[in-house]
Amino acid sequence: MKRFLIFVVALVGSLAIGSQFIDLYWKYEYGQKAPRVDLIVGNTPRNYYLLVPDNLSAPAPLLLAFHGGGGGGWRFPDQQLLERLGTTEGLIIAFPEAKRLEPNEGSWQLNTRENWKQDINYISALIEDIASQHSVDRKRVYGIGYSLGAMLIYELACHMSDRFAALASYAGTMPRNQDSCDQTNPIPILHVHGKQDKIIAYDTEWDWKSWASVGTMRDIPSLVNFWTDKYHCAELKKTITGDVQHIQHYACDGNSRIELYSLDKQSHDWPATINDLSTHRIMWDFLSKFQLD
Repeated sequence: MKRFLIFVVALVGSLAIGSQFIDLYWKYEYGQKAPRVDLIVGNTPRNYYLLVPDNLSAPAPLLLAFHGGGGGGWRFPDQQLLERLGTTEGLIIAFPEAKRLEPNEGSWQLNTRENWKQDINYISALIEDIASQHSVDRKRVYGIGYSLGAMLIYELACHMSDRFAALASYAGTMPRNQDSCDQTNPIPILHVHGKQDKIIAYDTEWDWKSWASVGTMRDIPSLVNFWTDKYHCAELKKTITGDVQHIQHYACDGNSRIELYSLDKQSHDWPATINDLSTHRIMWDFLSKFQLD
């Protein structure tokens, strides 16, 4: 019996050590490698990761890439390609990190209200922190998001349209009953979504489990209709290439634009390419067309 207990203890110990090595491997392989920057927002410690290319010309555009739920400290999808983009385009890239604060069920705050602006305040402070150390072209600040970070994109559209020139969202949506969305000016938005997404459904609305302040989330056709109606978009162009539908809404208020890529066979995972072009490149080509007045 004693020998058996010694064997069990040794086995459990080896499994624990093995688990630690696995965690270390995943963090090494997929963990965030960009330099970390710490800051205090209000009384709350926050941080982000920042990439500044050596060939930077002043003033430089700034791109913020927002991770999905539970994705803090991990590399953003296509991050290596984004890093190359930063070098070739002279682009500063920041990777904000979420922090779960009340009343969040997830790591990014949704359905922002006057007394729930913790992430809006954080992102504003982040932009100012970067601009205090580097020459940022404030007319060319952009955001992209994945999953929960893609839902945050619509919080930025509603509450920070005076700070962002254009936004891009993959596999996100927004609350059906947004508490407020009073924009300073219309902001161009690109939405990309897989029709086989089982997490953020394309064709059906869905409810958060216990996040009552957020409530029902929109299906993607309803999401697009919300923004095209808000911007009074008058022209539409639809292109179908294989399994990809590309819908472009033009003649919107303020020379804005709403575009949608719907991917027939794509799930929730970030697609490497769309119509043989890298997803990150499609997003940047859209974003870089716009700047604030």
